Parts: sequence; C-alpha cells; structure tokens
Amino acid sequence: MTYSGNLICRDCGLTFTARWGSLPEADEYRCEGDHVVLVEVAGGRVLTVDGSPTGGFTLAELRGLCPLCESELRAGQLPACPICGGRDHQVLLANWD
Repeated sequence: MTYSGNLICRDCGLTFTARWGSLPEADEYRCEGDHVVLVEVAGGRVLTVDGSPTGGFTLAELRGLCPLCESELRAGQLPACPICGGRDHQVLLANWD
C-alpha cells in the first residue's frame, strides 16, 4: 500500500510531505542515501531505482545493497528528513491508495 502525507521530524521539527510504501506489484526498499528501489513481489526483479527503469537484475544479485551507493536496502523505512536526515517521524496521513 502506498501512503502520502505529512511527516514531522522528531529530531529537528520540520514538517514535510512525502510518499512512501509498496505498490500492489512491487515492494519499496530504501537505503541510507534515501534512494528508492522498487522490487517485483513475484520474482524479485528490480523494476526501478529512483524512478528510472533498470536492466532487469534481481534483488538477490544486488545482495541487498543499493545499486547507487552500496548501502544496505531496507523495507518499510520512512523517507529521510530533507534537513537533518533523521527518520524518526510523526506520521500524519493525507490518504492512501
């Protein structure tokens, strides 16, 4: 499920709007660099990296590392605060798909 809403950073107090979560056919993974990697649920094929199509490699071939910065990919991670980089947020949902 994809979420959209305001996040209030508990580290610096900034309120910002973001979108996060999985799609029906893909799971979302994020790295420490806040790159978004969408992975096909059925086969583990990487569909996009930061919105750009990929060459069809799999999450297993990446060994769980971001193809852009090589930091660890994690599912269910909220977007980083654009000011301080923190990930501890109060979530105020606007809607969900």
